[in-house]
Amino acid sequence: MRGTAPYWHPYWYRLQFRAEREYEWRPMGPGPLSAVPAKALKSQTLQDWACWFLAEAADELNDLRGDLLVECYQEPAPVDGTPPVYSREVSLVGPG
Repeated sequence: MRGTAPYWHPYWYRLQFRAEREYEWRPMGPGPLSAVPAKALKSQTLQDWACWFLAEAADELNDLRGDLLVECYQEPAPVDGTPPVYSREVSLVGPG
């Protein structure tokens, strides 16, 4: 029997960008971590959401060349060195 708690777990993510020919990742977004929308997690897995999110971001950032990385965590403020529970990277081909 299900309790009143949701069957999904809340997650937080950060989006980072690394320009072509650079080594350092730079954060994109308003803060260190943002909440994965709970509405999305009710109908799909974290992995499915991350794939969709990166595809949308890549479409919007089509003027950049480099890589996008999304890292997902189970807590809103993980300590340094905490590995993400899921991460995914895509390349941005940019103009030209």
